[in-house]
Amino acid sequence: MKNKTLIPYSVIVAAKNGDLEAMQKILTHYNRVIDFHSRRTVYDEYGNPRVKVDPEIKHRIQAKIISSIIYDFDPYRLPKGESLED
Repeated sequence: MKNKTLIPYSVIVAAKNGDLEAMQKILTHYNRVIDFHSRRTVYDEYGNPRVKVDPEIKHRIQAKIISSIIYDFDPYRLPKGESLED
């Protein structure tokens, strides 16, 4: 069974090589997850709580994803636990 939610390997390699459109595809793909982890509870003038996305936290998460792709991703190494054999 093929998982259709994965980002194609070629897009990740293109982002690693500096393709801005590929990097934007990756950030768009993970946008809902980033929004979920960027939530913060704020209170209005009446003390009612409201959950909203904090843009500073969101930008920090996006920056971490970008730097991980650029500096940490090695296209010549398999992920831990993976092998080429079936």
